Amino acid sequence: MKKKLLICLLAVSLLLSGCGGNPAGTSAQTESSGTSAQETSAQETSSDPEEYGTVTIQNGDRTVTFTEMPEKVVCCHLYAAENMVMLGLADKIAGKNIPANDAEKPLDELADQFEGIPELEKSNESVVAAEADLVIGQVSAFKDDAWGSYERLESEGINALTITGTLVQDETVENIYEDIENLGKIFKVEDQAEELIAEMKAQIASVEEAVSSVAEEDKVQVFVLDTFNGNEIYTTSSGLESNLIELAGGVNCTRGMSDSRWFNTSIETLVETNPDIIIINDYGSQTVEEKQDFLNNNPALQDVPAVKNQAYLVIPLVAVMQDIRAASACQTFAEYFYPECFQ
Repeated sequence: MKKKLLICLLAVSLLLSGCGGNPAGTSAQTESSGTSAQETSAQETSSDPEEYGTVTIQNGDRTVTFTEMPEKVVCCHLYAAENMVMLGLADKIAGKNIPANDAEKPLDELADQFEGIPELEKSNESVVAAEADLVIGQVSAFKDDAWGSYERLESEGINALTITGTLVQDETVENIYEDIENLGKIFKVEDQAEELIAEMKAQIASVEEAVSSVAEEDKVQVFVLDTFNGNEIYTTSSGLESNLIELAGGVNCTRGMSDSRWFNTSIETLVETNPDIIIINDYGSQTVEEKQDFLNNNPALQDVPAVKNQAYLVIPLVAVMQDIRAASACQTFAEYFYPECFQ
């Protein structure tokens, strides 16, 4: 009897041992298989166009639809490329414009990432040769004698995204936020876009707080010298540069003088507005030295406070265009306008 009991106990022990071991082994295999499946799923999501879905961007009067993530983007301007690079999308850029002058260079911290980006001649042929599936540029970029009209690019199977600030009457920094947000949606980097926008907003809010104690009657009067031709001056009536001057606590002397964002005016306007500070835009073939000589050597300007005090703030034009530099430009303006607010 005892012998039979021992045999039964041994059998039960072996049975329980088998039941305890096999599920553990199966569980380990299932867990391993589950991890592998997740990795496979992630790989499929990143490579399968069907996982992209549809992204629709309202771009002025145009509706731009994406059913696949763009892989080869031509940026018609440095600022469009900088926004892409700041969002970690440098590998998507198939080419950018050739710089117009030495002032048009990428931010120092982005220089290395720009090393491998080809510079393209402005033409539709360049876009096609780059095998682009998306072109990003100002509204002026989309002409047949530039990078190609919307219609031409569409016929070539290429999407076109216009920088929002060039589609509105009076561009502000809010339009830059919209452009960055749109890139976040198109390239599925919404978190990075939100973070970049938040950083810009925080920097501008800090500037506004720093100059908030400046009374309205004490605000500096600012004139923008873009270019000159004889006694004509090209300056700004509205738009981003004007918006940044105002966010920095200054007054754009020529605000609202024209229905156009930029306009030609006479030397008399500079005399009449009598600015405290002149911002000199650095770009193109006309040098900063030529612009300063124009101001310094004109007898009619010798009593203008900005000329008398040599209160010239030189700024690369790319710093006040449609990209992430706008926040830094706003701070540069404010620190020059009111240095005492930043001590």
